[in-house]
Amino acid sequence: MNDKSVRIEDTNTSLTGLGRRGFMISAVVGVIAMAATVALGAAAGDGMRRLGYTYLISYAYVLSVSLGALTFLPIMSVTKASWHIVIRRLAEVMAAVMPLLAILAIPVILFAGKIYGWADPQIAASAAMAHKAAWFSQGAFILRWVIYFCIWSGYGIFFWRQSLAQDVSGDDNITRRVENLSGFSIMIGAITIAMASFDLLMSVDPLWFSTIFGVYYWAGGFVSFFAVLTLLTFGLQNTGRMTRIVSPEHIHDYGKGMFAFTFFWAYIAFSQYMLYWYANIPEETNWFLERSREGWGKLGIFLIFAAFVLPFAGLISRYAKRHRKMLAFWAVWIIAAQWLNLYWVVMPSFSEKFVFGVMDVTCFIGIAGLWLAAITRLAMGHSLVPLKDPRLEASLRFENA
Repeated sequence: MNDKSVRIEDTNTSLTGLGRRGFMISAVVGVIAMAATVALGAAAGDGMRRLGYTYLISYAYVLSVSLGALTFLPIMSVTKASWHIVIRRLAEVMAAVMPLLAILAIPVILFAGKIYGWADPQIAASAAMAHKAAWFSQGAFILRWVIYFCIWSGYGIFFWRQSLAQDVSGDDNITRRVENLSGFSIMIGAITIAMASFDLLMSVDPLWFSTIFGVYYWAGGFVSFFAVLTLLTFGLQNTGRMTRIVSPEHIHDYGKGMFAFTFFWAYIAFSQYMLYWYANIPEETNWFLERSREGWGKLGIFLIFAAFVLPFAGLISRYAKRHRKMLAFWAVWIIAAQWLNLYWVVMPSFSEKFVFGVMDVTCFIGIAGLWLAAITRLAMGHSLVPLKDPRLEASLRFENA
């Protein structure tokens, strides 16, 4: 049972000292890893084409985590949930780093000619692309990404700044203002995330299409968000921060989030495959056929177990959801499995045979390091907990049924 006597004053909610070190370490690791990635890409001798694909995979993954945070916040707000208040600031900084992710999108645009099928003149001139020509152009592609990031950055920074303002004023009207705007945020977020997934990942093969792909991408990002949130919380608690206010009851909900959306992601993945399997239309099934040959099929079978069966079985019990080491293990596992899922989605367009190398690892470390440095920098100088939210006391007393 949760300790109802816990007080916010009894725990450390500041990144002072740790924040500066964490920022420097993350930034340095990120820069060095990205430099190594560029060097490996140049040494590949393919005009940086391999680098373009691996960058796209890791960038799409890290972006999906922040998009998960950006949808988590308004969902909690419109449902008037109280359990998440003590960890809401962590989700806010993950959503508020959208301006950095906008900058990190520039290499994707620069590499577009190397990684996107619609940029290939031969494919662009085909009859199948005639009705898509206006959509698949460099100018339209850039314009859409400017719109996406204006919307995402606007909402991410809005949630964060409103929360910080409430820490100062204690104005309960701020909570109601955020609630009133959250419904529209969910709606516009669903539309833009789906469209962005089409542009970012599905258009690598512009002749293939799936109306469910946006949900597929979002679900993988949302379960990854819970996994990253779990590791961030445990990391902070290991340094003596947020030690009592984030209780086993809250940790239990982390586990429920990972468990539920592992199943949801698998349901969407199966539904997408099933529809193409029984329709059996050649121009639609070719995408799956490419991912069932030359080692990619083995990776696909592995992902059935790695991204669904094993974490589903591992997180099904109440004990697993409340055991810190076990939950941390599954959080790391889910992050790796969902990254591999995006690797399986993207990389067969680069090579018919299964490929994997050091560059893939260094690129992920580089982008993740820069992202972690950014959220650490945002969190510095502010409380890790929204101190004057009217639902804070209810969150401190939260208990699972």
